[in-house]
Amino acid sequence: MNVSDVMSRRIVTMLPTEKFRGIWRTIFKNKVNSIPVVDQKKHILGIITREELLERLYPDYQDLFSSSEEFPYFEDLEQKVSEISGLKARDIMRVHVVFTHEDTPVMRALSRMIVRRINQLPVVTREGVLVGMITKGDIFYSLFKKDLASRRKKK
Repeated sequence: MNVSDVMSRRIVTMLPTEKFRGIWRTIFKNKVNSIPVVDQKKHILGIITREELLERLYPDYQDLFSSSEEFPYFEDLEQKVSEISGLKARDIMRVHVVFTHEDTPVMRALSRMIVRRINQLPVVTREGVLVGMITKGDIFYSLFKKDLASRRKKK
């Protein structure tokens, strides 16, 4: 079974000029964990994950406890939202994108996700055009479905 048999062809993408609030809205409205940033011809320029957006909002552990006297207030987080709202996708995206191809075996794609500790991979043609996304869930569901079908045939 190849990636093309399992991947989702419904892809949510955005241009590098999309602003932070639009990125945030798109991720949560579409219930996706990441959004590929593409050019007009659907070539991947980068990727933005939900976790990376959240990291922009919240202080890291070291910042949180750097001063024993001060604890960040939620108002400070609201101020941070205002500060980063001017950022665009090109400012936030990760340019090193781990991807896979349509003809890759699903278990190889799954292995890549496990090793890289990511939950989804953009699927591109050999020419680099984005054609889909595949998630660990897509793979597990297809394997479970295939196993269930083979058990029914045996009965």
